[in-house]
Amino acid sequence: MVYTFLRRIAKIILLLIYKIEIKGEEKLHCSGSFIISANHLSCADPVIIASLFERHIHFLAKQELFQTAVSSCFFNELEMIRVNRYSGSVIRPVRQTLRLLREGKVIGIFPEGTRVKEGKIQEPKKGVAFFAVKSGVPVLPVSITFSRTKMSFRRKVMVSIGEFIKIAESENPDYQAIANRLMQKSRELAKKDSGEAILPQQGSLPPLEKI
Repeated sequence: MVYTFLRRIAKIILLLIYKIEIKGEEKLHCSGSFIISANHLSCADPVIIASLFERHIHFLAKQELFQTAVSSCFFNELEMIRVNRYSGSVIRPVRQTLRLLREGKVIGIFPEGTRVKEGKIQEPKKGVAFFAVKSGVPVLPVSITFSRTKMSFRRKVMVSIGEFIKIAESENPDYQAIANRLMQKSRELAKKDSGEAILPQQGSLPPLEKI
């Protein structure tokens, strides 16, 4: 209820602030369980994604967002998954994420783990690959790009949604290599939107199976 209400409010506000264009709009209405894997440029990214997809998205969020009683209550109401990036203990968020995927829910992950300026490269965390392999659900690559001209009113934002990807089965999956490949998919979508040439990723890549 809280999520749906805030999503509607956010959608109105975002339309006033940004001019949002969408590629792959048909996937905004998909059913079933899947993982959204997106690049991370700004604080607005999760709000933009949540406002566009009809489904309730359970985002993985850093522990620091839950520091105060008010913020903790707010993000818990949104059913976000709290992750401590500096602790070796990840059992609770892992179990929570896998449970939600088993229940047919949608998980939102920014594999880079932090905001990364456009054009910069940040190695993704292994989590997106781990959850995809362990749950068996497909991954939906998404990219967000902002217009280079920082207009004070209605700056253009392009949201590109790729094809669903299911990780091919493997006895000993290389989670880092899979995460790199998934992140590369979002970067390729972003480069298409910006008009940049897409260069092949270096190194050996694990097989990915498109659905």
